[in-house]
Amino acid sequence: MNLKRIVQLLLLATLVAAGLVGVPTSAMAAPGFQMPIPCGLRWTTATHSGHASQWMLDMVSPSGATRGTPVLASAGGTVSASLLSSSGGHMVVIDHGGGWQTRYLHMDRRDVAVGNVVAQGRQIGTVGNTGDSTGPHLHYEQKLNGTVQQSWFNGHAVPLTWSYNQHFETSANCGAGDGKFWVDTFADAPGHSTPGGTQTGTLYKGTNYVFCKVWGPEVRVGSAYNHWWMKTDLDVGPANQWVSAYYLSRWGNDEAKDNNGRDLPNC
Repeated sequence: MNLKRIVQLLLLATLVAAGLVGVPTSAMAAPGFQMPIPCGLRWTTATHSGHASQWMLDMVSPSGATRGTPVLASAGGTVSASLLSSSGGHMVVIDHGGGWQTRYLHMDRRDVAVGNVVAQGRQIGTVGNTGDSTGPHLHYEQKLNGTVQQSWFNGHAVPLTWSYNQHFETSANCGAGDGKFWVDTFADAPGHSTPGGTQTGTLYKGTNYVFCKVWGPEVRVGSAYNHWWMKTDLDVGPANQWVSAYYLSRWGNDEAKDNNGRDLPNC
């Protein structure tokens, strides 16, 4: 090694030690995490003294409509654990690479198995009250090399709060990567084999995914009406059925948008 190269290395080492030059770390490779709930939902987050780390995060809906909400992958990765634990209840762990993991606890059910590769926004279960839990909520963690980190959603850090309703987050987990768009419905909606056709089942009230929309027979109740029909998988009944956009709780007559205000694509 020549003298010039030695001098360069010594200078670089001095600058790094002084904090004037940064060095890449695994933390710099953190995924672009999003909230683990459907697009547009606004929930409150907090920790409590019973957590092993203050950065462990609990979240609930301020409206009380917590249980049964779809739990979504915060980022793409591979499922490394999917189990029923006496303390964590139904829980899922996703490896995102670079030492990063996310953990999802106390769910009512799990929709993925170990080894599944999931995209950001993929449903992995539903919010519940299983394990060592005193009420429906989602316990969530972001971990780096086994250590719980402060959670980040949509490019910003979630502040530390010790009780609910001090801080709120709105989910920007809008790109499911599998053609799903999240919508809220105000009542159980009948499902049909074709728009306005034979009734085949039911889509339950709450937050659901749909795929696309078509113009069809009008559904009208009083002054409220909608001609759009949305393709979806029913809660009771077969997949790829149709429900009227009349049941969307966020939008008006002849509107068919997701929870983020985007027009649903045409089928």
